[in-house]
Amino acid sequence: MWFEPVPLPDEVGVLSGYVFPVGFKIPPGGEIGSSKHVLNDHTYCCQLSAKECLTGEPMVEDAAKCLKWHEKRIGQRAKDSERLGVPLVITEFGACLTEGPCTQEINQVADVADEHLVGWAYWQFKTYADLTTSAGTGSEGFWNQDGTLQDYKVKALARSYMPLTQGVLTSLQFDTTTGLFKAEFNFSD
Repeated sequence: MWFEPVPLPDEVGVLSGYVFPVGFKIPPGGEIGSSKHVLNDHTYCCQLSAKECLTGEPMVEDAAKCLKWHEKRIGQRAKDSERLGVPLVITEFGACLTEGPCTQEINQVADVADEHLVGWAYWQFKTYADLTTSAGTGSEGFWNQDGTLQDYKVKALARSYMPLTQGVLTSLQFDTTTGLFKAEFNFSD
């Protein structure tokens, strides 16, 4: 069972900028360490404040604030998943439209997820006339409305990772500038 915290009060509002622990004492309908549960969450810099995304995307000049937000949000959810004994996956982030803000948002979330050994999935592949998006006629997916690929987005999302190890993965890092990939794990028989 995939489950997630209530998005408020962490998101835009009186308490924006705060991240509270997930309220579950045990995975819903399960037990601590359940092999049938996954904690799922979303992280967008736009959750930080109503002013952050007046254009529909985070402001590039607020990169440091956005990074701090993602570190706080993903860091807290990593603690929550450890306490509950279940994996964590960030299943929604990005939802961006233009190169500067989009590349920044993707790299920040993926880098922080790597730090915490957290899996992730980008928000949207194609538009599919999604009613939940605020993009209007823009495309938050990989494709423009004319069918051309948003190369910058695909480049930012194309990252090396360790799908399997012969042991326990202890660190993971992908350098978005050089493409250098490092991973460490404790070997087990």
